[in-house]
Amino acid sequence: MSLPVIDLPRIGAAASHDVVFNAVRESLIAHAEGRTAVPPPMVLKFPDHDGDCHVKAGYLSGSPHFTVKIASTFASVNSGLMLVVDATTGTPAAVLADEGKLTAWRTAAAGALITDAMTPAGIDEIAVLGTGEQALLQVIWLNLLRPLSRVRVWGRRPEAVEKLCAALAAEGFDARPDSGGGAPCVIATTSATVPLPSALFSGAVHVTGIGTDMPGKGELPTEVFAGALVATDDHEQCLDHGDFGNAVRAGVIAPDADISIGGVLRDGLGERGDRRSIADVTGLGVTDAAVASAVVQALSAARA
Repeated sequence: MSLPVIDLPRIGAAASHDVVFNAVRESLIAHAEGRTAVPPPMVLKFPDHDGDCHVKAGYLSGSPHFTVKIASTFASVNSGLMLVVDATTGTPAAVLADEGKLTAWRTAAAGALITDAMTPAGIDEIAVLGTGEQALLQVIWLNLLRPLSRVRVWGRRPEAVEKLCAALAAEGFDARPDSGGGAPCVIATTSATVPLPSALFSGAVHVTGIGTDMPGKGELPTEVFAGALVATDDHEQCLDHGDFGNAVRAGVIAPDADISIGGVLRDGLGERGDRRSIADVTGLGVTDAAVASAVVQALSAARA
């Protein structure tokens, strides 16, 4: 029997917001509880072509599948696929030719879930740093969990800021360029290799960092971690190449000072006092695996 190759339109039909949110939430909680298998990611860089490729894998205990993912970005164009494998026989079950979209959606879901969980109730104004696809998705997916009244947009290129503001306005948001920080909730989605300006975080009660997903990157100024309550999607991974690890190496925060994002999603944040909270989201192969398995099962159920 030939291996099914599932194209993006069919994937998109199965990967509803609820499907992706539920799969990502379940897998992050399972990871916090030690019920996952997640090997270290592999990263290939192609500087001559402005590209990189991430290879990630994961398995959630009890799932019918495990998944190996290839996701690449060349000149800001995302692509990729996921190989979904039967976890009881090792037989490949399907190739999801998702063009990188499942990675984008699971990242949006993970960021939205933890931003909502760690941001105090009543805060409905955010700043998004960065002007790419993930900046747009973070706003859209967070708005599904808590309606937003205003979105500030910051980027290094004014024309890109205006373009994202227009795209957000088309989605019904009050979006305006951000010239100096002060928003109570900040979501960083850039590919920065040097920290963003500290002023952008000056009024932040909560910060979610999305863009630092491989060695050599770093969005958040290390000083924003001073005295903060920090949650990581994976302790060792964030210590190795997340913004949390950058702050640890700078001596701003202790290497054991973080709590797990999955634990926060399961139990809530508890008492935070007047401490700033930070979520370091570096991306886990098990969230890819959970979403991919959910899509394959939804498509199988639709055919039944």
